[in-house]
Amino acid sequence: MGAKLAPSLSCFVSNMPLKIKAMLVMDRERRLLLLDALESCGIEVLPVCDCNEAQRMLETQPAVQVVVTDARLHDGDWRRVFEILARGRRKIEVVVCSRLSDYNLWLDVLEEGGYDVLVEPFEHEEVRRILEVAAARSYMRSLAQAINHKPKAARATVAGMRS
Repeated sequence: MGAKLAPSLSCFVSNMPLKIKAMLVMDRERRLLLLDALESCGIEVLPVCDCNEAQRMLETQPAVQVVVTDARLHDGDWRRVFEILARGRRKIEVVVCSRLSDYNLWLDVLEEGGYDVLVEPFEHEEVRRILEVAAARSYMRSLAQAINHKPKAARATVAGMRS
């Protein structure tokens, strides 16, 4: 179900100067394998258990480029995560995780503006590829937003992404 990488974005990803910081919204029992895959790819992970904890964490973690969320959570689902992100001003890419391959879920996620759906079992190379491109898109969208609104903020955005 992975989205295909555009050639222009491919070059950008390979030269991307930033450390990927992702929030993983998934209950403790279920996230172990994906957490291992993310960390083995060098991705800094902020694990949270539910939508409420994700909301609190996003208020204090401005450098998150990607949110990886389970399709179903005990206090909501991936749509609630999108609602939480929509309240913020930053454009953060979202990857939804599912136990089963579901074409309708994939279409729903894309229609809501999500980046992709990861299906179990989580293959490390696929996880790395999807998160790198999602983080690159997030970075580019944040940079474009900063440039369009305040040129000086663009420098701050780039500086913050590199740290």
